[in-house]
Amino acid sequence: MDLEFYLDNAATTPIHADVLEEALPLLREEFGNPSSPHPHGINAHRALKRARERLARMLGAPPGAVTFTSGGTESDNFALKGVFASRRLKGDRLLVSAIEHPAVLESARALEGAGVRVERIPVTHQGTVEMGAFERMLDGQVRLVSCMAVNNELGTLQPLREMGRVIAERCPRAVFHVDAAQAFTKSALDWRGARIDLLSLSAHKVHGPKGAGALVRCRPVAIEPMMHGGGHEAGLRSGTEHVFGAVAFSLSAERTAALHAEQRKARAEYHGRWLDFLAEFPRLRVFRSPAETPFVVHFSFPPLPGEVVLHHLEQEGLLVSTGSACSSRKVEPSHVLLAVGMAEQEAVSSIRLSFSVYNTLKGLESVFPAFRRALAKLARL
Repeated sequence: MDLEFYLDNAATTPIHADVLEEALPLLREEFGNPSSPHPHGINAHRALKRARERLARMLGAPPGAVTFTSGGTESDNFALKGVFASRRLKGDRLLVSAIEHPAVLESARALEGAGVRVERIPVTHQGTVEMGAFERMLDGQVRLVSCMAVNNELGTLQPLREMGRVIAERCPRAVFHVDAAQAFTKSALDWRGARIDLLSLSAHKVHGPKGAGALVRCRPVAIEPMMHGGGHEAGLRSGTEHVFGAVAFSLSAERTAALHAEQRKARAEYHGRWLDFLAEFPRLRVFRSPAETPFVVHFSFPPLPGEVVLHHLEQEGLLVSTGSACSSRKVEPSHVLLAVGMAEQEAVSSIRLSFSVYNTLKGLESVFPAFRRALAKLARL
């Protein structure tokens, strides 16, 4: 598969081949249970310890802050449900942004059924939290605020530092949780400056394996475990650890962060080239925001359904998405697009392009002609 033509990296990314080779011995030879006292177990334990230290070092957090999970969805569930299960925290209100991932929104819905007062923070037409409305929502009864760092459908960067500041002023005991799945390795996660308490991470968004992730307790938040058993992960998440996943996650994150740092200037140019290219087609409506990141381009081709556009692009070898991968099979328009004020017809016609370190400026020489051919066919419909 030509990775230049794979433009759905917000859904998942290909694992780095060299990372896979480096981590494979943990499946072949060093397959021991990290709780076992024999050499295989000890080696697995050491590998897990190094992986935890590697991720913590990238975040500037202590190793004990990192709890390995099965991915971003578990980390989000753990953060929200674990905080509200704690008897040491006060308040019965949960604030979530209107454009969160379903892992957060459905966790909030479950908590609402248990008596938690859940409220959605409105967003602007530019895809960012409406700070005035957010500030007015804060009081001493807010126990937790959850907001993603970068939106998975629009690629908009959220004002985390400003949010952290007003949380500290209005309800200093509230917990601030950030789903950083789309931001980790791509943009700075200044959890100290933003006063973030909990971070959710996902391996397969940073060229690691599926089925691995982490919840990072940047500060010593009271949180109850959701998984009970042998007391693994410092008692926070029982179950024999996924050593291969944790190691491959940490290695991939480190390598991906280095590549993003090298490609920063080229990535901005790559994003700009896409915007210039799409501007050639007057029927396309391209979403723009002052807070946009260079890893996502979102456009609509009304009145054609997004699925029709997607399949025409696929015929040219271009693999894209009609929205969030976790909801792309649903017929109704994305809640994210409706929240930013997009008309329903435009929302159901939406296409997301999302980029990785394997999408390069040189690759556009073959990608653009394929895209042009697909759009020419669509224009005749």
